[in-house]
Amino acid sequence: MKAICAGLTMTLCWLGTAAAQDQADAWRTYTNERYGFSLVIPSHVLAVEKKSDAGDGLVFASKDGETRLLVGALKNADARTTSSYQDYIAQQSYADYTITYRRGGDSWFVLSGEGNGKIFYEKVMFSCSSGLISSFALIYPAEQRRTFDPIVEKIEDSFRPATQCGPRPAAKATPRRGAPKVAARHPSRSLISRASGPRSARADRIARERGSDVIVILRRTGPPYDRRIVRGYVSR
Repeated sequence: MKAICAGLTMTLCWLGTAAAQDQADAWRTYTNERYGFSLVIPSHVLAVEKKSDAGDGLVFASKDGETRLLVGALKNADARTTSSYQDYIAQQSYADYTITYRRGGDSWFVLSGEGNGKIFYEKVMFSCSSGLISSFALIYPAEQRRTFDPIVEKIEDSFRPATQCGPRPAAKATPRRGAPKVAARHPSRSLISRASGPRSARADRIARERGSDVIVILRRTGPPYDRRIVRGYVSR
């Protein structure tokens, strides 16, 4: 380095050092206000595409839309273990991929794979006595692995799970006679959004078919894995 920076090459050396510093400065730490999980984001590569209404996660995307980073946390309402949740994620979120790497421990696991010209890498961490599940998933073109493999490593090294534990999820109550039934549609995990919604004509149709008022949960089976809650009434 001393020889390269000597004499006439000093300017080139300074420019190279400045470029490296600019790239380092382009990494920003994101800390979620609701749950407290955190990680660094390559802001020179990815920008915010979508924010969860519930404040529990974000979706970042590249300019060309080919790469997405999903980060979020949710309550472990079903009391899943790391092993059972790893299997669930593999089946529900990555059925179209060939799983090439999977590791795990008592409070974390990693899944990675490739399919349809894309690579995914997801890390999940349990915290708050397994009451909260935090995760990030990066999906990027396989042809750009040299660019994004180091980015994955840096994000993973910085990733810290949720710390805002709050109350533990309440036990599921037995439905009372005459209480609205829950109609689950398109089962999948909800990585980011759990915002409730108003009455829906589609939900009304389901309610009339069932003969009782319903709450319908619409869940997306692909990115960004959000969900929407709507209500349906027999009389409408």
